[in-house]
Amino acid sequence: MEREKAIELLKKYNKEEFHIRHAFTVEQVMRYFAKENGEDENFWGLARIVT
Repeated sequence: MEREKAIELLKKYNKEEFHIRHAFTVEQVMRYFAKENGEDENFWGLARIVT
């Protein structure tokens, strides 16, 4: 899934700005830990947006 589609789904099911900002914050945390552990940053970042 591409990030744009994931964001579209996020905004479709989350109308409160707090929830959207929280998802983006956690996405960045997931990307950081993925990079630190030699994992795919895009996979783990998107996994947070759509869950």
